[in-house]
Amino acid sequence: MKKALITGSHGFVGPYLKKELEQNGYVVYGVDCQKIDENNYYCADITDKDQIKKVIEKIKPEYIFHLAGVSSSSLAEENPDLTYNVNVKGTENIFNIIKENKKIKILVVNSSLVYGKPEHLPIKENHSLNGTGVYAKSRIDQEKSVQDYKGKVNYIIARSFNHTGSMQPDTFVIPKIVKQIIEIKKGKREILELGNIDVKRDISDVHDVVRTYRMLLEQGEFGIICNVCRGEYIRLREVVHYVKDLAKLEDVKINLDKEITTDEVFDIRGDNGYLKSLIDWKPKITYKKMLKDIYKYLDSKII
Repeated sequence: MKKALITGSHGFVGPYLKKELEQNGYVVYGVDCQKIDENNYYCADITDKDQIKKVIEKIKPEYIFHLAGVSSSSLAEENPDLTYNVNVKGTENIFNIIKENKKIKILVVNSSLVYGKPEHLPIKENHSLNGTGVYAKSRIDQEKSVQDYKGKVNYIIARSFNHTGSMQPDTFVIPKIVKQIIEIKKGKREILELGNIDVKRDISDVHDVVRTYRMLLEQGEFGIICNVCRGEYIRLREVVHYVKDLAKLEDVKINLDKEITTDEVFDIRGDNGYLKSLIDWKPKITYKKMLKDIYKYLDSKII
């Protein structure tokens, strides 16, 4: 049995990845900072090298999926020191523990926000790293730190573009849209509150993303950086129209927050050519199915 460790196992993506791995013959262990009584789960802080070392040495994983990190730009701006310690120092702790161990393969989940405002589309891996703000800069520093271990650690850096799913918090745009439209349908609100709905975004379903993560660590190229993205965009206006139809609403009143749209990047789309050269992969879940699944889940939760 293949043995895998997921850091940040109880965030949004972790449970989906756990299921994906188990369905493909892995024994899965999780580590997070939450105190939970659960099989194969350890409570540890990755910023504490001794804590995470004890976990790794006890489990002796062959595969590590490093999801743990501050993933919210707004939270990062509020807590810059925490963001740096978790995203950069926490990653360095793990790499220092596993360095020189060629049996361990590690996938570091990073963000497409390292690219910043696109200079050209679609965005390829050789695009300049122009990301601004605490969060993007912490991810750029994380990458630099990881690359210091080239030849010592079998790593892959996954620059993940937007992805979503049923259990994603509604602070993210897709569940936010879906939740608000369901609330309009159920008489709990009258207006959809959003930013610019004419922006284009490359958004994947979380099930496709975790399948990608698994397949990347199972292939043989390491010391690499790879986009994880659908490779095609959807306008948020299309999302609103499709979810409105699912709710059987003729129209939805929208209040646009002009402050949010001031410095908006209108078009973000990744190039997944390198990804497809590494693994036999394409997205299985269409935009419509992705939205329908989120709608069904949230509709059952909102009474």
